[in-house]
Amino acid sequence: MLVGTALAERFGVGTVRVDSGGTLSGVLVRAGRADELHLLVHPMLVGRGAETVFFRDPADPAAAQPIPLRFLAAEPLADGLVLLSYAFAR
Repeated sequence: MLVGTALAERFGVGTVRVDSGGTLSGVLVRAGRADELHLLVHPMLVGRGAETVFFRDPADPAAAQPIPLRFLAAEPLADGLVLLSYAFAR
């Protein structure tokens, strides 16, 4: 995450990690406040017909637009998990 000047200047913070739900993540991404996305892929398939989205921003009608990503890395982890890293292609 890109950090606002107040956090950087006041506390010396250079990076903020957000592990939140889709609403906060969506707002931060669409505001240009995120520079990378990291996804954990688990080795299982889940059924049922619920729609799955990564980002929500109910106040932004453009939220339905795709967000282009640029691949950075794939890292295999224990138990078959894979960590995928992407940069936001602005």
